[in-house]
Amino acid sequence: MKACGLVGSPRKNGNVDLLVSEVLRGLGSEGVETDKIYLNDLSVRPCQSCGVDPGPRYCVFDDDVSLVYGALESCDVVVLGSPVYFDSVSAQTKLVIDRCNCLLPYVKLGDGSFDFVRRVKKRKRGVFVAVAGPDQEFNTTMKTVKGFFNWANIELCETVLYVNDSNELGGVRNNKDQITRAFAVGSQIAKQGSI
Repeated sequence: MKACGLVGSPRKNGNVDLLVSEVLRGLGSEGVETDKIYLNDLSVRPCQSCGVDPGPRYCVFDDDVSLVYGALESCDVVVLGSPVYFDSVSAQTKLVIDRCNCLLPYVKLGDGSFDFVRRVKKRKRGVFVAVAGPDQEFNTTMKTVKGFFNWANIELCETVLYVNDSNELGGVRNNKDQITRAFAVGSQIAKQGSI
């Protein structure tokens, strides 16, 4: 099995990064090959809503989002992590999600009718990791995440949600229960195997 973490936080070694890493470590403890992509390091153009079917490619743009497309094609597990900013996912996360619109394009079929056609055939398990402040809610991010997971053919199996009440970089490492839970989520997903 293969798993990929998509870290949508701009802060390396911050809470989102550490929790995604723990889920991946749990997966790795069961023999799953893991990789991690920092979305903030990618050069990604915003979606232009061009309406063009770029098949067989995923998008008319050729930029770093191709790394994400590749992970979505090959992985059995996707761990998406984002801080909660203004009641949604981070800009880095949303930029990549928007560029995944082409994973389920609305195209003209051979009989002349139109329908959505799933481009990523491989079904995957998914984990969503989110970190929010004490006055924020996680449910506002879930609609976006569930939409992305549907488009990318990912079954949302678990969430790891952490309320952060300090500005300390990576302060979650002091919360042993949260770290242990994130590891356990990864281990459990690995034991379930591929879909």
